[in-house]
Amino acid sequence: MNKCLQPAVFGATGYSGFELVRLLARHGGVKKPLLIRRNGESGAYSDLAEAYPQLAGNGGFPFEGFSWQRMKEAGVDVVFFATPHEFSRELVPQAIAEGFRVIDLSGAWRLKQAENRRVYEFADDASQLDDSAVYGLPELHADAIKRAALLANPGCYSTSIILALAPWIRAGFVDLQHGIVCDSKSGVSGAGKQATPKTHFVEV
Repeated sequence: MNKCLQPAVFGATGYSGFELVRLLARHGGVKKPLLIRRNGESGAYSDLAEAYPQLAGNGGFPFEGFSWQRMKEAGVDVVFFATPHEFSRELVPQAIAEGFRVIDLSGAWRLKQAENRRVYEFADDASQLDDSAVYGLPELHADAIKRAALLANPGCYSTSIILALAPWIRAGFVDLQHGIVCDSKSGVSGAGKQATPKTHFVEV
């Protein structure tokens, strides 16, 4: 890599957002990420190390208010969205229009079918971004990822299933006419940090 990229991160206080910041902070090809506070996001933390003390001693990871102009002034090359699907669905088109490359960790842009939008209860219709978003599985789409303006990061279930099945399907060992059944197990961390009946211990 000839140039150190400047990343910005929305949603750094979440589980995936924190892990993303931790990885970016140690990556030799990127600068320290600019952490952007989402509109309406709690202002309880001025620095990510207040939420995750294990980051202390790394020069600080302060939060900044949301501004496309500020991100441009900071030389941001790529914007990561570690945010709820609805937030990504709303702001990613704006980020693309502002000239940023985007890597979205939510499910907002992974699938192109209308059924996907209904599952996530998106009110908008299909857009050009739905068609142009690249499914960010490098084992299958490495070349397209290099050119993508919008990278839809795959989820945990799909990654484990696709990487296991792809070689079998390519080799012709799977009868696709009869479909495939995949049985996956998970905890609740993928549901995010917000306490809901779906994540409450008794309900789970």
